[in-house]
Parts: sequence; C-alpha cells; structure tokens
Amino acid sequence: MTRSNLNNALLFNVAWLLCVKFGDAVAVLTCITVLVLHFCYITDNKKEWMLLCQVLLLGLLIDSLLMALDVLVSVDGSLLPPLWLSALWLLFASTLNHCFSWLQGRWFLAVLLGATAGPFSYWAGTNLSDVSLGLPLTHSLLAIALCWSVVFPVCLLLAKRNKNQHSEYIF
Repeated sequence: MTRSNLNNALLFNVAWLLCVKFGDAVAVLTCITVLVLHFCYITDNKKEWMLLCQVLLLGLLIDSLLMALDVLVSVDGSLLPPLWLSALWLLFASTLNHCFSWLQGRWFLAVLLGATAGPFSYWAGTNLSDVSLGLPLTHSLLAIALCWSVVFPVCLLLAKRNKNQHSEYIF
C-alpha cells in the first residue's frame, strides 16, 4: 500500500468516526476538510468529482430505501438519511480509486467484503448515532449485507470506469 493510500484510509476512518459520533454540523466540516486534503494531497484527478457525485446519489437512494423499509430508523422519523450519513457516502467514494483500488476487478472479494464490512459499519454507526436498526438485529444486518454485496462492487466498477474515462460522463 502506498503512502497516499494509507493516508486515504486513515482520513476516511477518522472522518467516519467524527461524522457518526458528532452528527450533521461536524460531518459537513469534516467532509469538506477531508475532500480538500484528498484533492490536494492524494489525487489531482478532477474527474473524481464525478465519481463522488455518482456514489453520493447511489448512497442517498440506498439509505432512503433502507429507511423506507424500516431497516434504518431516524429519530425524527424521516425517510431521508441524515446529512452525516450522506457525508459518509462522499468520503467512502474518495477511497474507491485509492485504498480500495486493489479490489477493482476482484469482484468475489468485493462482494464478500461488502457483505461483511457494510453491515458492520452500519451496526457500529447505529450504536454511536441517532439512527437505529428498525428490524431485529439479524434481519437488519442481513438486509444490509445483501445490499452491500451489490453496492460495493458497483461502486468499485463506477470508480474503475471513472478512472479509465477521458472526458465523457458515465452515469
């Protein structure tokens, strides 16, 4: 792993904790700070903004669906994910062509990692935030595992296509 990929992973994990633990206001500041650092020190590929937007839109759709199905429940009862959860999608997208780039093309591993790390991340996040799991634990984690076994490889595919694109948009 290169130094920039290690920095990318470290930035993401610290930002994840700040966003989940401290909510919307801290998440916005954290996300802006991490993305500025990301584009100053990790990559100069301005096309990566398109990837961030694609993954953010996908994330909003996924988390809204999870909330509509009562897999995730917000304190305010909203069907829209909180801002801090959306910020996590932008931060996650910033890892796809960097610390997770080794998974591009290794689809079985991506499915396996998505099915295990996705539910773990949501479970940990619900234990630290104002969002909770709405179904019994095993049902919620299984639903998230199924979702992330598809979402993670799709995000890696978007990242790979984005990295290989020259000027046209892919979404």
